[in-house]
Amino acid sequence: FNMDYKEYIKDCMESEPPKNSVEEAYKVFPAFMKQDTEEGKKENYNAIHDSFKELDQIFYKEHQEVLLPKAGLYLMSLVDTMSVMSQEIFEHYKYFETLYKKALKKVLAFYQEETSLFPTNLNHPADSNNPVDITGTFMIAYAVLKGCRMKAILSEKYLDMGKAMYQAAEKIIGKEAMDTLDAPLEMKLAYEEYKKAVDK
Repeated sequence: FNMDYKEYIKDCMESEPPKNSVEEAYKVFPAFMKQDTEEGKKENYNAIHDSFKELDQIFYKEHQEVLLPKAGLYLMSLVDTMSVMSQEIFEHYKYFETLYKKALKKVLAFYQEETSLFPTNLNHPADSNNPVDITGTFMIAYAVLKGCRMKAILSEKYLDMGKAMYQAAEKIIGKEAMDTLDAPLEMKLAYEEYKKAVDK
């Protein structure tokens, strides 16, 4: 990335509509954090921290109703950013972990054990006007399973839930989809985490 983080973030905030969205965060912030950590400078941790702080406020303000795939992308952005940062920078790591747990708690409040699937609008039951979101379910499964593997959340409490989400979504889309080029990226990512959890 040949750009200044602070300039990039300033541009995100000031553009109309703001580019500092969960979609943008998922695309860039884990990569930014990885680069910073690998180079050993960690000089831009503050800028990324501030951007997620702003994003957190935007996420909760704009979406009084919890919607997929935005909620899934937000969780993935956080867990992927945490996974590539140095835990030595304890204050920053704990901050991201707090954001992740807060968002996860909000999403899992709508978890239905009978189906293990999530509709597009989590505030309302799944029906013909609010269909089950398979991609969104894979996203949440990924975020839960990876969070367990990273010990950001308790496996005893969440691991079976994450596995159940993956299995339920896979059942609908078909296991054979994994062997095709058409398999959704979210399914592939969730499958990798699911496999690690099962093989443990």
